[in-house]
Amino acid sequence: MPADPPFRSALVSYLEWDSRASGAPAPTGTGGPRPAGPRSGSRPNRDAPVTLPGPDETVGFAAHVKPLFREHDRKSMTFAFDLWSQADVQAHAAGVLERLVNGTMPCDGAWPQDKIEVFRRWTESGYQP
Repeated sequence: MPADPPFRSALVSYLEWDSRASGAPAPTGTGGPRPAGPRSGSRPNRDAPVTLPGPDETVGFAAHVKPLFREHDRKSMTFAFDLWSQADVQAHAAGVLERLVNGTMPCDGAWPQDKIEVFRRWTESGYQP
């Protein structure tokens, strides 16, 4: 494996995401299983407030969807696509929605139902900018 730190970081992020998606324990630097539960600092900005649209408001990417994805989420997915790019998220929307619904995305814990519904509304309303 290359000694390039960005490559290693992307690979570890992918392995963590994939292990959560499959239910397998994630590999660690020591080769042993990771301890259960959140680690200190593993959920940056987890509780940062996000303004959700009202029930009759059109859901837009810039105003409503992009803020749902934290910087940590974006960095974790850079190996595949950019969660802050409307074009990338739109191209992968079906897979993102499926993972949001089944609780395997983001990798450090499932979204609450109200946020999943905002993402679903965005996909069903024509991917507004």
